Amino acid sequence: MVVERVQAAGEGLPASNRGVSEFSNPEGTLTVGIDWFSASIDLFVALDEVGFLNGDAQDEVRQWIDFNPDNARVAALQVFTWFFAGLGLELDDTAGGGRFYAWRVKILDAEKKMVGMVELGGDNCQRVDGTVTARVELTGEGCKAMSAARCGHAKRWLELRAKLESCAGRITRLDVCADDLMGKYPLRLAQSWYADGEFDQRGQRPKARLIDDYDSGDGKTFYVGGKQSEKQLRVYEKGREQGDKDSPWVRYEAQFRASNRKDLPLDLLRDPASYLLGAYPVLRFLRCVSTRIEITKAAVAATIKSVRRNIKRQYGAALNVIVKHCPDAEAVKAVIESCTSPKLPKWFSGDVAAHWPEIAGVNQTSKG
Repeated sequence: MVVERVQAAGEGLPASNRGVSEFSNPEGTLTVGIDWFSASIDLFVALDEVGFLNGDAQDEVRQWIDFNPDNARVAALQVFTWFFAGLGLELDDTAGGGRFYAWRVKILDAEKKMVGMVELGGDNCQRVDGTVTARVELTGEGCKAMSAARCGHAKRWLELRAKLESCAGRITRLDVCADDLMGKYPLRLAQSWYADGEFDQRGQRPKARLIDDYDSGDGKTFYVGGKQSEKQLRVYEKGREQGDKDSPWVRYEAQFRASNRKDLPLDLLRDPASYLLGAYPVLRFLRCVSTRIEITKAAVAATIKSVRRNIKRQYGAALNVIVKHCPDAEAVKAVIESCTSPKLPKWFSGDVAAHWPEIAGVNQTSKG
């Protein structure tokens, strides 16, 4: 029976595989990657792939999943294991009510932040053909974990595509982002393209709107297309959004949604840059995108700059008193440590620690 396999839920997980879905120009100043992913799958094919069904009748398993959140969490763990094992992520200990399905179980990163979910169960989980489905989702941070996982084995996004194909997977939403780290294609250029009709389709001009920061440095955002349409382009000043008011970093982000009349091809996971260019031919600069790169350093640099500025503005005077009146470095350290909290801020990550000059220097010293 299903319950007897609960203890084996986490056994036999494959080793971490690393993959690539991010591409860049040779200079590393223009990158393309996936920033949101959700899909529906044939639940029972996925459960069978991990050996969970063991001959049990589908109706029996379905009733068992619906019965209580603990059962739902066990089934969700099998789906999570099949798709996302080896990414450094984990499944939450409890299941809650879902939006599309009866149950939702969060996917968490190492810091217990939600970076995705598995949804399953309930009466609304069947397709027209009777297929009982589950839903998997990765947020931007979850996609970052997928893209960052590299160890020379199968590419994770291609592996995910293959697994989706094997269990009748259908992508329901995919966000593809192009990051212009040097700001060569600024937001105002996208506005001029819109005014010139470069985003028109079949003679129709899509809706557009601008969220203006009035030059405050917080960053502008320009939308082309409606939020609930099959596709929408968002152009925004990413570096400034991250806190660096002087950053030139601009992101072109397209949100693709499946509809009753149009499915999203699984090959979006294989070559997101080509599909982004195909959807918006005016983004010709994407033709030079061909190789892999990380954009972690750019994001971290903006975060560090913002944190430094906020500390200086809010606590700079107090820190000045501490530094000037403490007799030595040990005393400065003691005073600062007496004012710290055991909690970590939301912006902190291992990437921030690795790239913050003073912190990285301390870490390198300690390793030596």
